[in-house]
Amino acid sequence: MSKNKNKDIEVQLEEKKKTIQGNTYNVTELYIGRKKIGEVLTNGPREFQSFMEDEDLGSSKTLDLAIEMIIRQWNLQD
Repeated sequence: MSKNKNKDIEVQLEEKKKTIQGNTYNVTELYIGRKKIGEVLTNGPREFQSFMEDEDLGSSKTLDLAIEMIIRQWNLQD
């Protein structure tokens, strides 16, 4: 029987500004090592949109929830 051990993975956050269709947004990019796994677009004070590559994962009310959504989806795919 194999045993799966949970190991900690360091996720790095990098904040940038992006212009999309003439509007400037704050974007938080998530990296594991050098690989970008997703990004969170800030639409307002309580509206955060999560993306993984070209896939829209949905919206969240906090940045932490939006980041957690990306990490969960990444765990399912990896």
